[in-house]
Amino acid sequence: DCRAEDVGLDRRALDRLRPLLEGWVARGTMPMASALVARRGKVAWWGGCGEQGPGRDIAEDTIYRIYSMTKPVVAVAIMMLAEEGRLPLRTPLHTLLGKSWRRQNMKVFVGGTKESPQLEECKKSINVWHLLTHTAGLTYNFSGTEALNPVAAMYQDVLGTIPNGQMGAKQAGAPWMKPFALVDMVDALASLPLCFQPGTRWHYGFHYEVLGRIVEVVSGQSLGEFLERRIFAPLGMCDTGFEVPRGKEIRFAGCWYSSFFGGSIDISERQRQWGEYVEGRIRMQSGGGGLVSTMRDYFRFAQCMLNGGISENGERILSRRSVEWISSNHLPKNTDMVSIGLPGYTEFIQPGAGFGLGVSVTLDPMQTGENVSAGTWGWGGLAGTVFYLDPAEQLCVIFMTQVIGLNPITQPTRLLLTHVVAGAVVDGLPRPWPHRGGGVAELA
Repeated sequence: DCRAEDVGLDRRALDRLRPLLEGWVARGTMPMASALVARRGKVAWWGGCGEQGPGRDIAEDTIYRIYSMTKPVVAVAIMMLAEEGRLPLRTPLHTLLGKSWRRQNMKVFVGGTKESPQLEECKKSINVWHLLTHTAGLTYNFSGTEALNPVAAMYQDVLGTIPNGQMGAKQAGAPWMKPFALVDMVDALASLPLCFQPGTRWHYGFHYEVLGRIVEVVSGQSLGEFLERRIFAPLGMCDTGFEVPRGKEIRFAGCWYSSFFGGSIDISERQRQWGEYVEGRIRMQSGGGGLVSTMRDYFRFAQCMLNGGISENGERILSRRSVEWISSNHLPKNTDMVSIGLPGYTEFIQPGAGFGLGVSVTLDPMQTGENVSAGTWGWGGLAGTVFYLDPAEQLCVIFMTQVIGLNPITQPTRLLLTHVVAGAVVDGLPRPWPHRGGGVAELA
């Protein structure tokens, strides 16, 4: 869209992204990698390498599974309903989803095992805000998490198991979840114990799946219809949805599991056999991880958020104040996820990072280790996708691949991207980091 120098970036420094991505692909870490860097609303760098499928190079219009990068989109949908006065964020769930969500009908796990759990009464009604902030007490059913969390094992018995990718060939042939309709899944979640009393801890779970159902209840539309009419169509996101329409399958990237033994295992055909993303075969529109999108489409969404809720063509979908509400830390006493979080799978968790509505929020860059400004926000997806927005620098960074189970220690994608992109910011005068305590500053 522009020369890097026109937006205060060094083109040669940005071009360091190319060997970085090529190295990841050449080492077999991922079959493909693509990144986009924009500043002040203009795309300054966009490139990629590798194949989206056998014999098919990735392209600008490649369609990706964005998994949990669906969550910020659903958070925007909820805030739209809140702006219209149709959904106060402290609304108790039982008023929207029925008596099974009354606190008197819910239990909280406090100890024991899956077979012999110790449960107590739920002391507080779960409300919409608890779901938005992952503080309601729900969990996910990822394989391996049952060793840390007996409630996850109970979820696996009822809902099935989401493979984490690191089990390699053993998981490659297994369907992910039992075939639930969204309304039935939400009812099933209410019957399972919570991991903690609502509002007391942070834990990644099926909160945004429930929020997707709430969008349906309040709006009278399916989640897909609401997102299409209120977000995708106004922003020109023509390739984003819960399924890949006929005629676009050739653009749909394959999907791989990362293996303990190195490299990756292609599960694309098995996903097609399971009916995932196939037009007309989708059973559940998942607000927590069901969308597919392209780099260009997701950039339109992310840049709209960075613009304060207004698109590049002047279409406003959300107010500036509501975007600020989404991207503010909502955790108690302005703490971070690590301090009050339970162990388990999540796309991103670091000391110094709080949580807003569907997104992480950088509180102290010195603790996260990322070269971003305080207030940077974003999230990631199960298949290795990442985005972050740095309002102070007016930066939008998006990364796309399709590998489930990348090791965040050996492949810290977001961390590496922040330093390479920050190395290209050359305008302005140096300014000291705001010191908030902790981190590197204490060593001086």
